[in-house]
Amino acid sequence: MYKFKDMKRNCDNCQTEYEADMRNVNRGWGLCCSKSCAASKREKSKPNYNPERVERNNVRRALWDINNNGERVSGRTAEGYRIIKGIAYDEFDSPVYNVDINEDAYDHGQWDD
Repeated sequence: MYKFKDMKRNCDNCQTEYEADMRNVNRGWGLCCSKSCAASKREKSKPNYNPERVERNNVRRALWDINNNGERVSGRTAEGYRIIKGIAYDEFDSPVYNVDINEDAYDHGQWDD
């Protein structure tokens, strides 16, 4: 099997050193160490990028996992329902069903514990 050369380079977003495939670099790809860094770099290059707005939205997203009673979400079911104290709730905070901790939601790593 033919082995293509890799080169060491620094990520254009976070400056971490990584091994980039020369074929991708020649195509204009492989400029970042990961897909998340590439997405972050793309986001920052948009003309209306506002770091304050991004920070504000990140705080709001963190609060999505707290229901109206201030209870913390402990995971999500396979259907996407939030699990709070062993009960699955829909987006309107209405209980849908009791969750057994041996269910698929727990087994597939969807719990935040």
